[in-house]
Amino acid sequence: MRQETVQRICGQVCVWFGVVVLGVSLYKFISAFWVDASPWPELQLGTAGLILVAGGRIFRNSAFITTLLAEKSPSARAQRAFLMLALASFIMGCVVLLKLSVQDIYRYKRLLGEGGILEYLQALILFTSAWISWLISKDLRKRLSMRLPSVVYAIISLTMLFVGLEEIAWGQILFGWKTPENIAAVNAQNQTTLHNLEFFQSHLDLNLFLVSIVLLVLVLWRPSIRWIRTNPLNGNRIANSNFFIPRYFWPLFFCAAFLSYFVATESGTEVVINIDQEWAEFLLYLAAGLNLLRTYILLSDSQPNPTH
Repeated sequence: MRQETVQRICGQVCVWFGVVVLGVSLYKFISAFWVDASPWPELQLGTAGLILVAGGRIFRNSAFITTLLAEKSPSARAQRAFLMLALASFIMGCVVLLKLSVQDIYRYKRLLGEGGILEYLQALILFTSAWISWLISKDLRKRLSMRLPSVVYAIISLTMLFVGLEEIAWGQILFGWKTPENIAAVNAQNQTTLHNLEFFQSHLDLNLFLVSIVLLVLVLWRPSIRWIRTNPLNGNRIANSNFFIPRYFWPLFFCAAFLSYFVATESGTEVVINIDQEWAEFLLYLAAGLNLLRTYILLSDSQPNPTH
């Protein structure tokens, strides 16, 4: 079944990415001795790598995940709705616990900032989403002969890949090269990125909040989609709702909008600070990735005409 294949491959991707993170951590740990710097902060990166490897192995072999991904099961749908609520609650709980356990605000910013654990998780989700979106595009074009939707998902895939590369500063966070002077002069974070250019940087927080609100509204109040697209080449009925975010994703978007509101308005700064936008971004990326995974699994039910 496709959901089992996707589960196995996604789990393996987590393992591979975790191994890469571990390798980078080891490289930075050893390099720190040569530049007379403390190597111990790199252990947090190594810990993230170990978590990714362990999490990937669990995801790859979990029978519960296999059942959960089976869209046709009514009980699985109820479990998914509960899982989204539990997942959003767990992430917000991590935010609270991390703030309480890390009293030093500068250390908290280092944990979530450039090169922190959360940023590596964001990159993993984005790269995996790019890959899944590309598989959807390929499936729509080659198997179902739906060229326009195929182009749309190809564009989504390239966008996810671009954003993922931006999150790791096109590899600078991993390998620590020096930012060219002409870029550093106009980059708010002194990195090889486009989204941190001074022109964009001043609008990022507000735009993130607006995107979160719009997506939350669309997920909660969009009309039920009953349209059915019939593909004359294969005669199958493909529900348009397969391509849209289901309503039970609302907790992820609500939490993203909640955090990004306080960041954008700079209210409640004693509780929510600017760096907490990383949590909001993580929630949005996670929702997008899970929806792409859902779409790819649902498309497996549409079979091409044997005579085509």
